[in-house]
Amino acid sequence: MIGKKRVGLVSIAAVITSFLFFASTASAGDSDYEERRARGVAVLGSLTGVKDARQMAAKLEAENGALGSFALDFVLGDIWSRPGLSKRDRNLIVLTMLATLHQTNQLKYYVPGGLNHGLTVVEIREIMTHVAAYAGFPRALDAMAETNRILTELGHRPQNGKLPGAEKYSNAERRQRGVDVMAKLSGNPASDPEKVITAMAGKLGPLGAYGIDFAFGEVWARSQLSRRDRSLLVVSVLTALGRTKELHIHVPAAIRHGVTKEELEELMLTAFAYAGAPLAVEGMHVVQELP
Repeated sequence: MIGKKRVGLVSIAAVITSFLFFASTASAGDSDYEERRARGVAVLGSLTGVKDARQMAAKLEAENGALGSFALDFVLGDIWSRPGLSKRDRNLIVLTMLATLHQTNQLKYYVPGGLNHGLTVVEIREIMTHVAAYAGFPRALDAMAETNRILTELGHRPQNGKLPGAEKYSNAERRQRGVDVMAKLSGNPASDPEKVITAMAGKLGPLGAYGIDFAFGEVWARSQLSRRDRSLLVVSVLTALGRTKELHIHVPAAIRHGVTKEELEELMLTAFAYAGAPLAVEGMHVVQELP
């Protein structure tokens, strides 16, 4: 019993030590308290659209105590204020993680923040659409419902009260689109779509075909988000779910889609705040394996 407990403590210590190493090399948290609080209040204002967010910050701290202090000073003042990732991209990452973790209550801050930080209404809704393929339809539908409610309150009700449905493609079109997406994602172009299916079927059975036709041929191939944005999104989902094996596929794919290693490191730092240190450390290890 003592041995098991000691191993558990060592594992936790290793996780914390690893993350602190990565965080320190990225020069995180090197400012004093007043600067961090000022930056945090400024980010809170940009998220909410409130010109002077000091009163809102005081209310957050009064209602949550030390947790509120850390949300202001660390999450917003440290992480959100770092220069390695645009606020637009960080907002995309946070929206993705909130939907993945089914934290729809927090969307009331980050949907308006997305608009204030440069995401379009179409892009915000598309985030929820893409999440379905990687975190499941129930979470994506719940997140979309809350997103639509917030956007409607902000004056972005769909035209005629209806959102457009998905584009309609034949099975052959879906297959070819999926293979084209996979070629760029994997870095291994294939001239024959059926060879790709055959190669995947040996390991995944019918899941391989549906993965190519739906996840890649329909979701990934949509134009409402760039491939770079979709890579940021998928790495965010996989990090929040702790799917390290899949990260070994999608982290290099993100590089091929134009995401930089520094931006991926920032994604993992953001995950520290929104999904927890252990998951962020696992993801950071994968990123650090990049050349």
